[in-house]
Amino acid sequence: MKKPKWYIYIAVTLAAGIISVFGALKPQADDFGSSRSPSFVVDPDWPKPLPATVTDGVAHTWVTGEVGGNCTDQKDNVYTYNRGWEVGVTQNGVLQGNLSGGIVGQDASASAIPSPPVVVYNSDGKVIAGWGNASLIQTGADYGYAAYMSQSAHGCFVDYQGFVWFAGSGDGIVQKYNPVQAAAAGANATFVLQIGTKGECDGTQTTSNPFSSCGETNDFNSSHTKLNEPADITVDPLPGPITHAPGDTYIADGYGNHRVVVFDAQGNYVGQWGTTCKLPPPNNPTGTPVPSIGQNCPPGTFGATGSGHPHCVVLGNDGLVYVCDRPNSRIQVFNKNCAVPSTTANPEPVCQPVRIINISGFNSASADDRAAILLAGTRGCDMDFWPNIDYLADKSPTNQETIIDVDLGNDNTWVINKASGLVVGALGVCGIAPCPGHNAGHFAFGHMVNVDSKGNVYVGETITGRRIQKFVPADGNHHRDQDDAPAKIQGASL
Repeated sequence: MKKPKWYIYIAVTLAAGIISVFGALKPQADDFGSSRSPSFVVDPDWPKPLPATVTDGVAHTWVTGEVGGNCTDQKDNVYTYNRGWEVGVTQNGVLQGNLSGGIVGQDASASAIPSPPVVVYNSDGKVIAGWGNASLIQTGADYGYAAYMSQSAHGCFVDYQGFVWFAGSGDGIVQKYNPVQAAAAGANATFVLQIGTKGECDGTQTTSNPFSSCGETNDFNSSHTKLNEPADITVDPLPGPITHAPGDTYIADGYGNHRVVVFDAQGNYVGQWGTTCKLPPPNNPTGTPVPSIGQNCPPGTFGATGSGHPHCVVLGNDGLVYVCDRPNSRIQVFNKNCAVPSTTANPEPVCQPVRIINISGFNSASADDRAAILLAGTRGCDMDFWPNIDYLADKSPTNQETIIDVDLGNDNTWVINKASGLVVGALGVCGIAPCPGHNAGHFAFGHMVNVDSKGNVYVGETITGRRIQKFVPADGNHHRDQDDAPAKIQGASL
C-alpha cells in the first residue's frame, strides 16, 4: 500500500527526535489551604491544530475521536492512543463492530477523517508523528473488529528503554512497539511483543464470534496466557522480586477480569492478584455474597461492575504498586510480591493492600464541597505522581509528594497529597465543583493522565470530551529538585 505523504513526513520528524536520546495566566484551581499544594492552569494553545491531508482540493482534517490513553516519552513527547479509526465497517447495509469512540458527526465536518490510532505531539503541541495499523476484520463472525491493534484503544505507557505499550478494553491483548520503527512504517507498523491472544479472552467462547469470550461475565481471573479487556500497563526498570530481572510488565486486567497480572520482559507469566468484589445482599447479611461495588468492598478485591476494575496500574518510587479501583472510587496500594501464580487450588489469589486511599476526604472544605466531591462514582479512574519522570517508573528520582487523580464521574481532576490521601486541590477552572463542558480547563469524561519531566499534566478525555488538554504549573510551583533531571537511559537503546 502506498504510504500517504503525511506518514512519511512525520515518521522522519519523530525518528530525528527519538533516535538522538532515546505564563501569564492566572491560576484558577482551588488550593484548599495547603501551602505545599501545587496548582495548575490550562494551556489553551495546546495542542496545535491537527494535520489535514488534501485530496482533490479538499482538506481532510484529522479527528482523534475518544482519547483512550496518553503517555510521555524521554523527550517529553506526548503519545495518544485514539479511537477515531474504530468506526466499523458495513455489511449488507449494517454497520458492524462500531465503537462509541469512533469519529462521529459531532467531531467535525463531513470531510474530516479519523486520525491514525497513535498520534504523537511534541511539548509545544505540534503533531510530529501518526502511526498504527487501523485495518479492520473483513470476514467471519467478528466482521468489523480491529484486525491488528487492540479493540477499543485503551492505556498507554513508554518504558525505560523507550518502547511504547498499548492495551485494549475490547479484547485480550497488550502490544509493545518500537516507536521509531513504527513511525517510519506508518499504517504498516508492527508490534515487537504481544501479551495475550487477539480476540480471545480469559473466558469460555460462547458463540462463533471469538470476541464473545471477552467481558466481565467471563471474569475467570486465572489464565497464564490470556487477558480479558486490559485497561493499563506499566513496566518496571528494577529487578522484580520473582524474576530478579528488569522489565516486569504490570497489567491492569481490568474491564473483563478483576486482577493485576505480571509478565516478565519476554512476555512470560509471573503471577497475579485480585478478584471480583462480592458482598452479602443488603437485605440479607447472611445470604450468599453477590457481585458488588463500593468503598466497603473487601481490601484486595475490585468493583464487580462499572467499567475498569482495576483501571490503572502505576509503580511508585516507594517500591509499591498503585492500582485504581475505578468503580469503588479508591486507589489500592500493594507490595510487588503480591504477584503469585494462580493454581487450581487458588485460581484467584488475593493480596492485602498496604494502604487504601478512598477518594472522598479533603482539607479545608465546606459541607457543600464534600457533597460535590461525592456526587458520583468512578473517582479513581486514573492517576499519576507529581512531580514524576514517568518512563523511569519506580526509579523516578522525584519526590512524588502529590497524586493527580482523574475523576471521570465528577468531570474533574483532583490534586491529592500522597502522604495524607487528602484532596488538596483540583485542576482546571472548576475547582472543587464539577462543571462538565468543552471550554479550556473544563472536563467532559476525563479518562487518563500523564506527567512530563517539567511538571506539565496532560488529561485525555473520552465519550463527549474526545480531546487531550495540557495543564502547566502555576507561578513556577514545580518544585522538583534541580538534581532530579532525567537519568540516562540504561539498557537497549532505540
